[in-house]
Amino acid sequence: MATGCSCDSRRQKQHRDAGTATAEFAVVMPAIVLLIIVLTGAAAVGFSQLRAFDAARSAAREIARGEPQAAVVTEAKKHAGNASEVLVRSEGGYSTVTVTIELPAAIIFLSEVEAAATARTEGSRFTAGEALGQPASGGLP
Repeated sequence: MATGCSCDSRRQKQHRDAGTATAEFAVVMPAIVLLIIVLTGAAAVGFSQLRAFDAARSAAREIARGEPQAAVVTEAKKHAGNASEVLVRSEGGYSTVTVTIELPAAIIFLSEVEAAATARTEGSRFTAGEALGQPASGGLP
């Protein structure tokens, strides 16, 4: 008759493995936190980029309707926020609106996002030269 029980060896093995799940979790936890931070930053950049594109498109529509520049900038800032920067350039019957949104300082890999939209200025009475400050050609002296 055998006096040794296999239960003792099983208990010793379980005692040796105690705490391994906690140790493995402690090793994986920093990677999980880093992943959450990166995903949150990427989402913030993506949403800011969408806001900038939406603001630029709205402002370009205002230009196409012939609205004054103050209304165009107001429309862009309505969508992008008051902290955004709006630049309107006109050339050759087309106007380009560029909207820049500064990102939070917590996002270290990017400082700002930018979007631009171009629209044809409908019903403009100016030629491309007049828009640049040059006199119209072919007129009376």
